[in-house]
Amino acid sequence: MTDLRMGAGERSGVRLFSVFGIEIRLDVSVAIIFALIVYSLGAGLFPQWHPDWSPAQYWLTAIGAGLMFFASLLAHELSHSLVAQRFGIRVPRITLFLFGGVAEIESEAETPQAEFAIAIAGPLMSLALGVLFATVASLGFDERTLGLLMEDPQAAMAGIGPGITACLWLGSVNFMLALFNMIPGFPLDGGRVFRAIVWRVTGDHLLASRLASTAGRWFGWSLMALGLWNLLAARNLGGLWLIMIGWFLSHLASASYSQLLTQRTLRSLKVRDVMRSRFDTVPASATVEDFIENYLLRSSQLLWPVTDGARVVGLVALADVSDIPLPERGGMRVSEVMADLARAPVLDADALATRALNALLAAGDAPVAVVREGQVVGLVRGSDVLRWVTLHRDLAREV
Repeated sequence: MTDLRMGAGERSGVRLFSVFGIEIRLDVSVAIIFALIVYSLGAGLFPQWHPDWSPAQYWLTAIGAGLMFFASLLAHELSHSLVAQRFGIRVPRITLFLFGGVAEIESEAETPQAEFAIAIAGPLMSLALGVLFATVASLGFDERTLGLLMEDPQAAMAGIGPGITACLWLGSVNFMLALFNMIPGFPLDGGRVFRAIVWRVTGDHLLASRLASTAGRWFGWSLMALGLWNLLAARNLGGLWLIMIGWFLSHLASASYSQLLTQRTLRSLKVRDVMRSRFDTVPASATVEDFIENYLLRSSQLLWPVTDGARVVGLVALADVSDIPLPERGGMRVSEVMADLARAPVLDADALATRALNALLAAGDAPVAVVREGQVVGLVRGSDVLRWVTLHRDLAREV
């Protein structure tokens, strides 16, 4: 499954390597799906296909097939990313996670043609991999074995080795991956292809996005309904998996459309337009005890610019002082615990608000200082941006 998103903000997971200038990361949730795949192959499918194999053959082949499956997912995401780069769209990283993979792009395609090309690249890659693995698998079947495959599949499968067995499974899985991703519901690739077509026909990107998002939500709800039926009527625990995937897709469809509205609303704005310009400061000479008792506990402000005369020299927050023992607070100055302004994470007042979203997402809902010419001129939080967008949502339909 694929989701191309604009800047995901916080970098989760483990960095593996970089290729074509794209950082490849592995989310810890991959361990769950990898274990499920290996277990289902090693304890279920492969023993059915090869009852004469040893346990070592089952599990080694299952592990190899599982690794190649994630290599296939990576190839799928790389194809999206490389085509996006051809259209001048930067792709900082790809993350493999529980439900597949995500290629994080920094901006949406500017034309329906680019959107179509980027979206279709993934399914085409999966289709090509399916053909490749199926072709390799077919090399292990002679005419007699192919004939036997129609009459007695188990007997035919018993005569092939681990490599051909893995390729046979990988071929079918990649075909299924290509087919599943082409379902016309956002944010699946098929939903993006559908959006590109509607966008091309109507010339209205927002309308196309809304229709594709609606289709994605309906598809997610359908999967949940099917999973619930499997769980209750058929008493099949596999229904839980369908419910989980369906919920994830419906949630992602809604979130992706909301993200698009946010991007369109903020497109022409600068950070200074959404920041809080009224804030208090604390002098560098103040004691930590004074800062806690007379600043932190008497205000809802979370981040405090630290001043030395008329100049802001640093930033201090609750996390900087919370671990200091009570007896030491009276003799310690704020200047000793603050973060130096030159090294603290800040936003430029004249930066585009859309670019600032990544930093705000990475900060959670913690405030970030806004600077101009080395001086703090405001504070901004992710919730401030969301509040502004909520109150100006109609602007998304005017740009």
